[in-house]
Formats: sequence, C-alpha cells, structure tokens
Amino acid sequence: MKNDTFESIIRPILVLGVICLIVSGLLAVTNGVTAPIIELNNIRTTQEAYLSVLPEGTTAEDLTELTVSNTEKVGAVSAVKTSDGAYAVKSTGKGFDGALITTILGFDADGNICGIWSDSSTQTAGMGSKCDDPSFTQQFLGLGSDAEITLNVDVQQVSGSTVSSVAFVDAVNSAIACYNEVKGAA
Repeated sequence: MKNDTFESIIRPILVLGVICLIVSGLLAVTNGVTAPIIELNNIRTTQEAYLSVLPEGTTAEDLTELTVSNTEKVGAVSAVKTSDGAYAVKSTGKGFDGALITTILGFDADGNICGIWSDSSTQTAGMGSKCDDPSFTQQFLGLGSDAEITLNVDVQQVSGSTVSSVAFVDAVNSAIACYNEVKGAA
C-alpha cells in the first residue's frame, strides 16, 4: 500500500515539480537573452518615431535627450530637443481595459504640433485601433501648445470608440504639458 501511494501520488508531484523548475529556468535564460534585444528595438523605434514627427532634415545626431520629471507609466514618458528649437515628446494614455495608447508629438519652434506618431494597436481592432488612422491624427496638426485639447471641440472622436479617443487626447495633452515644462526649463 505504501509503495502504491508513492507511485500514484508522490511520484507524479515530484516529476511535475522538476519539469516546472526546468521550464522556469529555461524561461529565465530566454528572458535574459531577449530583454536587451527588445530594449534596443524599443529605443530604435522611439528614435525613428521622433524623427518622423520632427521637421524634415532632422537627424539622430540633432536630438538631445531631455529630463522629464513626470515619467509615470501613464503620461509623459520622454522628450527630445533639436538644435533648431523643435521638440518631440512621447506620452501614453490609458485606453480600453487599461491598455496603453502611445503617442509622440513633434512641436515646431513656434510650439505648434508639426507631426504625430501613434500606436493604438493595444485597442480593440477596428474600433479603438482607428485612433491611428490619419483621418483622426491629422486633426492635431497645427494645434498650438498654449491650451489643452478638448475632445469633440478641438478634434472629433473616432466614431464608436469613446474610451480610446479620450485616452488618445489624454496622451496628447500629457505631451503638451510636458513640452511646456521642458521648453520652460530650457
């Protein structure tokens, strides 16, 4: 009876425990190898997005990283400045189900939005993800940094995706606030 208990209960538990330890170790090694690669790709993507929203002719060598005091998970994340007085600010907003929408705004030397890059892929496909459509994002171009943007007043929301549209505008307003902060500190 004692041997039967070991074979039917204890042995399967031990085998599963060993398998779990091995798999956990392999996952830790995989994470250790891929984490730096993922971080490098995120840095490259952000830099390419910065360059896409700044005035034409801006190069990576023109960018100066700025200190952003409010670097929470939601809100302004990072900012750069160019030698000709243009800025780019990366920010996020909490969209549907708490998933983040990321925007990067370019500001010209006069403080007007001159470019916008966005990633709403975390939102519902065909609904909130439409916040990336040019028909929505182009509404922000030319707006100034002197006041918060109000949804359905300054820009019209994406039809059928109120939560994502609000999150997107929140991210844009965070970028504007950050721009005003770093511009004032420069």
